[in-house]
Amino acid sequence: MEKSIANRLRRRVRAAALRSRVPYSDHPRAALALMSDGRWMCGVRIENASYPLVIPALSAVLASANSIGRRDITALVFSDRVKLEEKTMIQQSFTGPMEQLAEDILGHPEDINGPGDELIAGRHFPDKLDTVTGIRLARQATQHAYTPESDFPVGALVVTRDQTCYQGVNVEHGDWTQMLCAERAAIAAAVGAGETNIQHIYVSCPKAPATATPCGACRQVLGEIAPEANLWMDRGEQTAECFSTRELLPMAFSL
Repeated sequence: MEKSIANRLRRRVRAAALRSRVPYSDHPRAALALMSDGRWMCGVRIENASYPLVIPALSAVLASANSIGRRDITALVFSDRVKLEEKTMIQQSFTGPMEQLAEDILGHPEDINGPGDELIAGRHFPDKLDTVTGIRLARQATQHAYTPESDFPVGALVVTRDQTCYQGVNVEHGDWTQMLCAERAAIAAAVGAGETNIQHIYVSCPKAPATATPCGACRQVLGEIAPEANLWMDRGEQTAECFSTRELLPMAFSL
C-alpha cells in the first residue's frame, strides 16, 4: 500500500477511535474497512459491564459492512497495531486471509484503491418511523445476513431520537465465539457513527418459532446501550410483539 494512502486511512481510523464506548478500560480502538471502490467505514470498540460481551472494533466494522451488503473489503486499518487475535479472526471471516502490510494494516495489496467517500450506514427519515415500516426494513435487512453455520437469518433496525436508522444482521464465523447477532450488529453501526440515543429497535426472524426473543447476550448489551428503548419482535407470520429493553432483562448485571 502506498504510504500516502496508508496515512490518509490512519487519520480517519484514529479520528473514529474517539467514538469508542470504553467506560471500563478507557482504551479506545477503531478499525477501518476499505472497500474495492475506495469507499470506507469504521467500527469502534463497545464495552459492556459484562466484560465478555465487549464488541471489538474489528467485529463491529465487519458486521456493519456486511449489514449493508458490502463484503468487498480490500484492507483493514486499525487505530493501533494489529493484534494476534484479529489476524486469527480474519482467517475464517468472509474477507478471507489477508497479508499484513504494516503493523496496523491488513489487506489484499493488489486490490487496494485510494480512499474515497465514507460509507454512511445510517438512513435519516424526516417523519416519525411507524412500526409497520420499522418491521419491513428489519425484514429487508435479513437478505444480507451471513449465516453459513445456522441458515437462520436475522435482521435488526435501531432508530435514534432524530429518526436515523441503522440496520444490522447476524454475521457468523467458523469460530462460534466470534459471531455477532443482528441486534448487536445494529448497535455497533449506530455507536460507530457516534449515536448515543436509541429509542426503538426492530428485530425480524423470518424462520423463528413463535416464542423467539433476543438472546441473553443481546439483552444485556441492549439494556446498557439503549436502556429506555422499546423493541419490536417480528417472527414472520406471527403477530409482532413489543417489549421494553428493561422488561427483556430484569435485574441486568451492572457495575
